[in-house]
Amino acid sequence: MRKHIKGIDASPGVAIGKVFLYKEVEVVLSEVKVTDTKAEVERLLNGQKETRIQLEAIREKTRQKLGNEKASIFDGHITLLEDEDLVEEVKLKIEDEKKSAELALNEGIEEYCEMISNLDDEYLRERVADLRDISKRWINNILEIDIIDLGNLPANTVILARDLTPSDTAQMDLENVQGFVTEIGGKTAHSAIMARSLEVPAVVGTKEILSFVNTGDEIIVDALSGDVIIHPTAEDVEVYTAKRQNFIDEKIELAKLKDKEAFTTDGHRVDLWANIGGAKDVDGVLKNGADGIGLYRTEFLFMDNDRLPTEDEQFEAYKIVVERLAGKPVTIRTMDIGGDKALPYMKLPHEENPFLGYRALRVCLDRKDMFKTQLRALLRASAFGYLKIMFPMVINLEEVRASKELLEECKAELRVEGVKFDEEIKIGIMIETPATAFRAKHFAEEVDFFSIGTNDLTQYTLAVDRGNEVISKLYDTYNPAVLEAIRQAIEGAHAAGITISMCGEFAGDETATELLLGLGLDAFSMSASSIPKIKKNLINMSYAKSKELANEAMELRTADEIKTKVMRG
Repeated sequence: MRKHIKGIDASPGVAIGKVFLYKEVEVVLSEVKVTDTKAEVERLLNGQKETRIQLEAIREKTRQKLGNEKASIFDGHITLLEDEDLVEEVKLKIEDEKKSAELALNEGIEEYCEMISNLDDEYLRERVADLRDISKRWINNILEIDIIDLGNLPANTVILARDLTPSDTAQMDLENVQGFVTEIGGKTAHSAIMARSLEVPAVVGTKEILSFVNTGDEIIVDALSGDVIIHPTAEDVEVYTAKRQNFIDEKIELAKLKDKEAFTTDGHRVDLWANIGGAKDVDGVLKNGADGIGLYRTEFLFMDNDRLPTEDEQFEAYKIVVERLAGKPVTIRTMDIGGDKALPYMKLPHEENPFLGYRALRVCLDRKDMFKTQLRALLRASAFGYLKIMFPMVINLEEVRASKELLEECKAELRVEGVKFDEEIKIGIMIETPATAFRAKHFAEEVDFFSIGTNDLTQYTLAVDRGNEVISKLYDTYNPAVLEAIRQAIEGAHAAGITISMCGEFAGDETATELLLGLGLDAFSMSASSIPKIKKNLINMSYAKSKELANEAMELRTADEIKTKVMRG
């Protein structure tokens, strides 16, 4: 019988195929006391060795598909696999308590997971899922149970699972896997991020979908709207086949805009930039015809390490991107750690309200040596292209001036050392707090450009935690207060003669394009794959009419009224 289920659209596209139900193999852990403990330890270590071989193969496959940054996830897995304290603890359970290798390992892992689950460190708590993922693979290898190979599935397969780990997603054969659906997860889950990188349609957060399906069932996954249909009718298949083809055709047509500049119908030019997390994202930037990079999130370089990256390591990471953009602007944001992004090796304090606490520029200005290491690396990389530096989470002019002073110190040091850099390097700030938005004209006199971060600006203006599902309906960038903050930021920038872009999610919202154009935004920065659609919108719009629309919309009093207005145009 036909069943319709709603989830979260995590990676766009439409998949039509047959279900492969990806469930864990039922494993029986022997509780019989062992007599040959030496043989059990050997089984444990052989299983560990086989697991390492598999993880290294997955890491290499991921590196070839997605680049070093995504592959580095598995470096962490291998490190956990080889934790000497854990292995010794499991050996003791075998030798002293006469437990089987699989039972001793399971107990050792669970004790370890329970210990780190109770720690204050959010980063370490999140490693519990990784550790259990490794444990399952290791136990299967001890028991010589074949592990399901997601790289060898039938054509037109749609994978359904409770959840998918990074290693699961990395193994998928994209020739045969049309898409996937999970019961849990959101748009920022590892599996969702990997799906977007692979351009695989994915719907997540479908709750109890596994109770309604079996392997071989026909299924439709509409990852444009978050809809999943099990046992679709012939009419469903016809409708969604057409929708999938329209999606493919649209991508082909949009690709033709790659080298076209974004001029409105009345000749107003707008820049379209991409947001990236590292060098591996540059291929998508170039493929989608971005005019430059509006946001390079450097924190991923720090998060993918078990220590602070050195000046040379940072320099190389920035230099690669700047060189590949070949003279196009590359806006690099200084480290935005804290809030929802923790670094265990930095030992940041546990906070009740981390988004309002010790994060981003506050950390950098407190730990000046670390900050100067990054600034020196950025300056050195600026000699190889058009690099701009951007400071996040600003609330007062003192922070801006202190950051600029440190930058000048770094410039002076490099001059003495005879190291080249861009003497006229552009400096900007993120507009993501009401404190900067409503006093934008004063901040604009201190810097060369602004970039609006709507994710945090919305959160802080409305006092709504953007990660809290209970109040998610209150998080709305169309709220008149947020739009007023955006308008004042734009007006403040232009009054001082500087440019202003937007790098938050709102920049990639197709419905908002005309409104933002009318408010006077100079550049839109978004995920690279969103650029063609926004470009198509812009080249079919009139700048003069967009200003009229924006003026009318800003007179309205509710978010719903504004949305209705901008959708009708």
